[in-house]
Amino acid sequence: MSAQPEKSSENARERSNLVYHEAQDRMSLLPNYYGWIASHFQRELEGDVLELGCGAGLVIESYIERVRSVFGVDINPELLKRLESRHPSGKVQTACVDLRADWKELQGRRFDAIVALDVVEHFEDDQAFVKKLVRHLQPGGKVVLKVPAQSGLFNAMDEASGHYRRYDEEPLKRLMDEHGFDTRSLRHMNPAGAWGYRFKKEKKTNFSKTFSPGKLRVVNALIPALALLDHVPGLKGLSLVGVFVLRKEPVR
Repeated sequence: MSAQPEKSSENARERSNLVYHEAQDRMSLLPNYYGWIASHFQRELEGDVLELGCGAGLVIESYIERVRSVFGVDINPELLKRLESRHPSGKVQTACVDLRADWKELQGRRFDAIVALDVVEHFEDDQAFVKKLVRHLQPGGKVVLKVPAQSGLFNAMDEASGHYRRYDEEPLKRLMDEHGFDTRSLRHMNPAGAWGYRFKKEKKTNFSKTFSPGKLRVVNALIPALALLDHVPGLKGLSLVGVFVLRKEPVR
């Protein structure tokens, strides 16, 4: 009797993974939010960077001047066209890649850093996902992850967003350690968002869609103040942002 709800959840994840560009259009109203995300890791980036699930490059704008090149991959070609149009110099290259497949478009390429923001939670087998990261990273390179935080918050909105899980600190550290990574930093982000998430847990839609465009603009104006809560000891956020360094001899 449980097969039907499970299939329904899988279909919801599939729909979310394929049409998330709609959420990107809404989230473009939050430029301060993307700068806030990048503030957790942009100083760690240098050299050649691969960003997975880059969308229209809303975070790339915050670190592009610090690195040599960016290779952005996404499943949505329209979003990639937007990204390319803003960087005609060639510093940003793109490829349409289904990250659920074998990543053949990246064959033979290794990078100094890989950025995956709100990506890994969309994969049922996160172990296999991290193995692919290792394959495309230089020894001593860095992986930046942003993931949904607090496993106890998992609800209908996560399923509607295509999430298989939310993460707590220690399980995420173990996942990366098992594949040869040391944790350089791991911080909670957006405690206020976590508080609001609890009140909308029955909404079967992407979290951003629970806000009108007008409310998103108000949130954007409030973000400098909201970001200060990241520094309050003991507060857990809606997301975890981590920087992980690949050891010279990674675990196989």
